[in-house]
Amino acid sequence: MKSLMKHLTPDELRIVWILTAVLLLGIGGRIWIVSQPMSASRSTPAFSPASVQTP
Repeated sequence: MKSLMKHLTPDELRIVWILTAVLLLGIGGRIWIVSQPMSASRSTPAFSPASVQTP
């Protein structure tokens, strides 16, 4: 890491840190979405035959 810091300006180093953070947040977000139950990750409620009323 120190050899990388020698070649980058402070602005470039800041951009590298920001891109790294965005990448890690994206990976963490995908892992979080996959770990959620399927019905919780949908925007509409899951269909359940028990919720249908019959006359």
